[in-house]
Formats: sequence, C-alpha cells, structure tokens
Amino acid sequence: MVEAALRERGSLDEGADCASPRPLPAPSLRPVFIMGSARAGTTVLYQTLARTGCFNYVSAYHLIRHDEVIDHHLRGTTAQAKRELQRLFQDLGIAEARFDGVNVDPDFPEEYGFHLGRLRFQLTRKSFPKFLDLCRQVELVSGNDKPILLKNPWDYRRFLFVKEMLPECKFIFIHREPVDVASSILRGMRLLLEEKNAYHALVARFYERMMGSRWQRYLVSRVFQSALGAKIVARQFAATARYFVENVGELSPADYVSLRYEDFCARPRAVVAGVLDFLGLEERVPVDYESVVRKPRASIEDSASQATRQELRRFDLAPYAARCGYEGWSKLAAE
Repeated sequence: MVEAALRERGSLDEGADCASPRPLPAPSLRPVFIMGSARAGTTVLYQTLARTGCFNYVSAYHLIRHDEVIDHHLRGTTAQAKRELQRLFQDLGIAEARFDGVNVDPDFPEEYGFHLGRLRFQLTRKSFPKFLDLCRQVELVSGNDKPILLKNPWDYRRFLFVKEMLPECKFIFIHREPVDVASSILRGMRLLLEEKNAYHALVARFYERMMGSRWQRYLVSRVFQSALGAKIVARQFAATARYFVENVGELSPADYVSLRYEDFCARPRAVVAGVLDFLGLEERVPVDYESVVRKPRASIEDSASQATRQELRRFDLAPYAARCGYEGWSKLAAE
C-alpha cells in the first residue's frame, strides 16, 4: 500500500519496465514493544515514553486516516488533515477523552492491533505484511530512524512469536496488581457496552458494528454484567500471567525490561530513565511527568472488584505474584 501511494504520486523511481518499480527498502524498525495486560498501565506508559521524543509510534491519526496518511505527507497537508480529524472528534462529542478518561487527539499513541483485522487483533504470519506496511508508513512520514514504539495487549500472550518474527525487537513488560487489572477490565467492558463510545468506534470497527446490532450488544452486555463476565476476565488474566512466567525465561535478559505500574506511578521519571537507559537512549524532549502520570487511586471496592477477586482465587497466581513482587497476593488468595 505504501509503495502504491508513492508510485501514484511519482515518488518512486521507475524505469522503462513499469511492471518492476523499485520497491521501498524494508523498514529499519528497531521495534520496542510495550507488553502487558489491558488496564495494566500500558497506555500511560506508552504516552509517557512517546513524549520523550525518542521514538516513532502509531497514532490515532495513522489508524483512522491510514489510507490518506502518505498522500497528505507528500502534499504537505498533514497538519491540515490532523486539524480536520480533531474537528471530527469534536463533532462526535469525543471531547478529548476516551472511555477511561484518558485525553485523546490525533497524535494520541494507539494500539497497532486495531489495524490488523476485523476480529483477530494479533500479529500473525498472515497479518505480518499488514503490520510491516503500517510501520513503514509511520517511519516514512516521521522522516527519521528512531526506534518504533508499539503497543497491543492482544500480543502479550504471544511475545515469543513476536520475537520469532522480529528477532531484533525489545520488550518492556508492565505489571499491575491482579485484582486491580481484572476489575478494571470488567468495568471498562461494562462502560463500553452501556453507551457507545464515539472514539472507540472510530479505531475499532468491530465495536462500531456490535453497538449497531441490538442483539449483539444485548447478549454481550448480559455476559459482562453477569458472573460469567468476571469468570472470562479472570480466566484470561490468569492465562496471560501463566504465559509470562513460563516463557519469559526464553528471552535473553538483554531483550527485555520488566516494571510495575505502581512503581511507575510513584517514580515516573526514574522508571522512564531506567527504560531509556536499557534501550541506550536519552530523553530528547523534557516531559512534564505530573501532567501525564496520575497517582494510582486506591483499589476500588465494588461489584467488579469483588467478582474478579473471587474468580482469581480459583487460579494459581502465586508464581506470577512472587516474580512481580506482589507478596500480598498469596495472603489474599488464602482468605
């Protein structure tokens, strides 16, 4: 797709044989993946690292206007296109906030998984060319050779496959207390189903289709309002935690760094400095950490936390809790 757009604008060298245009070189990605469960702090970490100026990254603009990005870049109309997208946000009543209260604009760092498929948002052998096309597009319009920072919680439970496909990649693992993660996922699902979220509908077409179907929305809502919803969330979290514990040892220590959401919120500057040092980078743009990283709220006690805590006790999370420093989990599970 990138080559086609450039060829149409006359930006690829073509000889007499027009059937054999000179292809673009493969993207020099140097990919860095943020790996963690949904609601584990991946978004705020992604935002914060993107603000250091050390990385290229996939933005809301790249996803929502994917087919137009190259053309706008070549015409010099990218800023105008972003302003138009911001006006669309305002017209839709997005008011600069997602369902979880995080402010958004066209440059908001987003998950590449939304670009990979309609129902399966993971990196696979089949979706890999589409993934590379997106990365190539981001690198081209960014005009530099910075590492590309990527995030997609759907691939957390597949990081060995990601490493197989991209041997040069690095990982930043982020963890959060199990009940806080699971209950936050359940609350988020309930909010998304309670009322259509205009921003989420723009980046996730499957969500827009589901919310447009009365019966699909009703059935899914019933699931996540019931005890079954807590069971599903707990089971998925437990499987993800087990995968991390069982497979992280397959990675070289030089290929990953692991941190906790709680520590990141308490000492964002120091944690970011440690991540950048691991990657051999230095902060290029001063970051106002106080405006980006909010202090974590105390754990919320509601129906979501009670239901997910009960379900999580059915799984052996002790190895994960011990590895990540959540010593209180064993005591909680025994209660």
